[in-house]
Amino acid sequence: MNAPSSPTDAGLHAALVAAVHAFASRSLHDLENDARGSLTAETLEELRQLGLFGLTLPTEYGGLGADLFLASRVVRTLAEFDRSVATTLGLHLGLGTRALVRYGSPQTQTEFLPRIASGDCIAAFATTEPQSGSDLSRLTTRLERDMHGALRLCGEKAYITNGSLAGLLTVTARTSGFEGVDKGLVMAVVPTGTRGVTRGPEEHKLGLRASSTTGFHFDDVDIQPHWLLNATTPGHEQLEHTLSWGRTMLSAGCIGTATAALKKARQHTALRVQFGRTLDQQPVVRGQLARCLGALHAMESMVAVTAQQPTDESLHRWSVSTKVFCSEQASHIVDTSVQLLGAGGYLERTGLPLLLRDLRVTRIFEGANDVLLTLAGTLEFKTPRAPMAVAPAAERVIELVRQHVTHLRKTLGVRVFLRPELLHRLGRCVVWRDAVIAMQQHGPSCAVQRIVIHEALSALRVALRDSLHPDDLAAILEDPT
Repeated sequence: MNAPSSPTDAGLHAALVAAVHAFASRSLHDLENDARGSLTAETLEELRQLGLFGLTLPTEYGGLGADLFLASRVVRTLAEFDRSVATTLGLHLGLGTRALVRYGSPQTQTEFLPRIASGDCIAAFATTEPQSGSDLSRLTTRLERDMHGALRLCGEKAYITNGSLAGLLTVTARTSGFEGVDKGLVMAVVPTGTRGVTRGPEEHKLGLRASSTTGFHFDDVDIQPHWLLNATTPGHEQLEHTLSWGRTMLSAGCIGTATAALKKARQHTALRVQFGRTLDQQPVVRGQLARCLGALHAMESMVAVTAQQPTDESLHRWSVSTKVFCSEQASHIVDTSVQLLGAGGYLERTGLPLLLRDLRVTRIFEGANDVLLTLAGTLEFKTPRAPMAVAPAAERVIELVRQHVTHLRKTLGVRVFLRPELLHRLGRCVVWRDAVIAMQQHGPSCAVQRIVIHEALSALRVALRDSLHPDDLAAILEDPT
């Protein structure tokens, strides 16, 4: 199943998403799952019966063969009703299995994919370590050959989504290199039942409480050679591609969460009367709702554009901007919705506090946003986006980013890499620029686009202001008072 290329494809996609929506509206109860702290066996079985654990897996192994575009629509739909369910499935389909599907040998795929597609084996992703989050240079988990020639995995991983459910892990490790494998990062699939693999206790979290999170220890684990993923593709490229899928599906989940919050806000403001008229007729509230709708449409456009990128490089760049934009704008939409419900928005029974708690981690998952903003700025500085035709109203946004890159190149050149705060600011501009471009390619009405362009120009003006002087920063941070 690829992105719709014909009325028949579009019909099949719509039917699948409708089936997921019907299941979610009938069977998912996020407040109950949050209170319980786990998903029910019945929920997991329904996901199996729908075939969703095999959604993105090849048809020859029992999957549905869906692409990133359709998988994102499914995750978005689930997230409207329960973010823990959406996270469980989205992690399985993205970070958990993507590297195996893309880089696994036929032997490895034959060994694992049929059980994964059926849902008998749920997948997870193990890269983060207790002392290493977004800084991959600090990874200490090692995969090496021992004196007898066997591959051994040793180390510890933390914050593994699907940890208690997982039957298979995709693990990132470092190696000093051996025959056929270069020094650096490597990726391998590891069954959790392998001797030497120990699952840690369940973590207690702010949100996504029904989604399992544990750590894992690897104590001299014997790794079968075919469990290593394609050695002809460098490990960092495998990881980059896998994270691009994960970020895109995370962003889709943000759309679902924001949609659920805004629906509650619009229902409330249409009924609540204050000062002689309903809230949604108050000018200030109308402006807040309009900005939220504009942001939501931009999020939808960014995910749609990202999910259909033709190359790994373009998918990587788009996924970085999309993840930052969607996680931050969804946070704004949910927070605004809480505000619009007033005191009611602070009550757990309305569901909005749960949306707020579930969403918070999205600015940390799959690369902390501040790290990704610096990455976005770095990528743009190295290789500026090629000129493109856009509506006149959007040209100013694109031109501001281009002018800023030119300024940095002329004034600092490669010395800009010694000033990560400048790259971070450039990254903020890039994210908003990409949101505007996405809406040009995949967006709704001109009125909505004007709102987003206005917001983008405001964000760029803030981002391009001079930052605090280093001497002032030192004085603030070192002031004992």
